[in-house]
Amino acid sequence: MTAEDRLLLLCARQDFTPQHQEAAAAICRAETTGTTGAIRWDCLLSTAERHGVLPIVGWNLQRCGAPLPAAVAGRLELAIFENAAVKERDADRLAAGLAALREVGLEALLLKGTALDLLVYDEPWVAVSKDIDLSLRPSGPGWGRGKGREKEVRRALYTHGVECDLDGHHDLTLNGLLPLDFGRIWREARPLSFRGQPAWVMSPEDLLVSLCVNACRKRFFRLKGLFDVAETIRRGGPFAVARLAAITREGRCGGVVYAALAAARGTLGAELPAEMALETMAALGISRPRAGLLRLLVTAFRRCGSFAGRSGRLFGLALVAAGLRPADLVRFFVYGVTRRPKRPFIPPAPPAPAAARPAP
Repeated sequence: MTAEDRLLLLCARQDFTPQHQEAAAAICRAETTGTTGAIRWDCLLSTAERHGVLPIVGWNLQRCGAPLPAAVAGRLELAIFENAAVKERDADRLAAGLAALREVGLEALLLKGTALDLLVYDEPWVAVSKDIDLSLRPSGPGWGRGKGREKEVRRALYTHGVECDLDGHHDLTLNGLLPLDFGRIWREARPLSFRGQPAWVMSPEDLLVSLCVNACRKRFFRLKGLFDVAETIRRGGPFAVARLAAITREGRCGGVVYAALAAARGTLGAELPAEMALETMAALGISRPRAGLLRLLVTAFRRCGSFAGRSGRLFGLALVAAGLRPADLVRFFVYGVTRRPKRPFIPPAPPAPAAARPAP
């Protein structure tokens, strides 16, 4: 890996220990001494931004005490403030959206980064989220009275970056490819309050599985997806071993989950508890040769790959291909691209009635 990749992997974590700080500072000092390992700062910044981890990388680079070029330090500080402002705006939108949904009898399950802002991240700004994701279910008497309005409410939320699907979510099922049981997910969900509005979050096991699936969703593993998996392993537990394995088998996503866990461990050092690493891996329902291939791919990328170059995308494609079942592979890479609905479950608005012609 390049010096930029090593620095990214050191800084893409919330628990930035003195050992991590010392190692990061040593890499940064190479830039000022002009040695072979000099940092290409423009490459590092663009890669961190493209992978959605520039705020946390910038925060940790500032903490490690290494000398940074003035332009780099300014860009890193700006990234933190910009993402903090975006997350505050999104939080206001989410609170207003939850209130509007409740008026038409819909409850919301917070997904992906929206849930991690509350459960895993120290501060919402540590990682970039491009939208807000919710899964909805009808609840209460308001559903019957507001059934005509709920489509309008959801359509309005979509226009403001809130993706909300009824009884599921297209990101987590890979557009219908994986049979995740959202009825069961809702039954095992936990209630909470978000800015005074009631909402729900997944059980720890469902959350980890959903993040593993989401890490491979865009056909290559972004560092932000691996960061989410790694931080959830570290902070989102405790996890029930048997439950995690059963959920994975139920959703036919054992290879995908194994690939994400192996990649998060190989790149960001995320370690499951010993009993989970031994028992869960054997219970995910994937063959030993396939598991070995996934580990080999991660090891090869750790030695030779780069998140900045083409090898990062090739690594992600290979992991996804090895993680999916052969029967699902063609559907994922072909039909998932060409038939992916932009706004699932939201029918187009009815046309306005034509103006009545005057009688002759």
